[in-house]
Amino acid sequence: MALPANLKTNLRRVLRDFGAANSIATVPGGSGKALEAWVYMRLAIAARATGHWTVSLRRGDGTLLAPGDIFAFATSQSGIQAASQASPCYVLLEHRRHAHKRLELHGSLQWRGRSNATHEIDVSALPAVIAEALRSGGGGLPRGLPVVAIECKDKTSSGVPDEMRQTLARMFDLALVTSPPLPIPQCRTYEDVSGVHWGQRSATYRDFFSKGTFAIVRVGLFSLGARRIASHYHIQRTPSVYAPGGNALAGLEASFRSTLASLDVF
Repeated sequence: MALPANLKTNLRRVLRDFGAANSIATVPGGSGKALEAWVYMRLAIAARATGHWTVSLRRGDGTLLAPGDIFAFATSQSGIQAASQASPCYVLLEHRRHAHKRLELHGSLQWRGRSNATHEIDVSALPAVIAEALRSGGGGLPRGLPVVAIECKDKTSSGVPDEMRQTLARMFDLALVTSPPLPIPQCRTYEDVSGVHWGQRSATYRDFFSKGTFAIVRVGLFSLGARRIASHYHIQRTPSVYAPGGNALAGLEASFRSTLASLDVF
């Protein structure tokens, strides 16, 4: 199902608010990618609206996106690419008072699990220090449980339990269950590059999942079984995302703001 005209307009408005190009052509082609882009940029706005975070659009080499330039959404699955203006753009979040709190939001980013399998996540967030280390080292796949992991399902059918199980299996494979050598863990994401170690061990997976923002955004509804799995494992559900009223992402945005406010307890 195509992204409705009002949401395309909203996406273009968000891009304009950040000073990026916002013509009709800036909306990604394909209904699924357009939905991902809309959710992605709404999270950027939600972070900025807290008043505690500076939010900027960045080119693939880490430099600020110039006013009026096109924000290049990822069009295919990949990890963090080598620093280059040709690489996909991303959103940088920097806390106004605590310099160590820096995150990157990415679209269509591949992660590597403990099994060594790769997992593509439609919208995800990770500590900027890890992304920067990968970027400067020629690129690579981040590891560990993301701070944010959102799947976008552009499907009008109801989400079944197996779909929720797939998301949960991905989260289990990505979750960090060993404690890396860092005196004061800052986040549950871990990557052993350039001496960077973030994350901490938890007694239970559910405790891990309760602190981040993990969600499925769906055009349709969720079946009872899917809702039960999601509730138990703290997976946020956003059904009927195209419903009139424009408030469908309110719960997801609130969860994201809560995650940003509690980074230190990870």
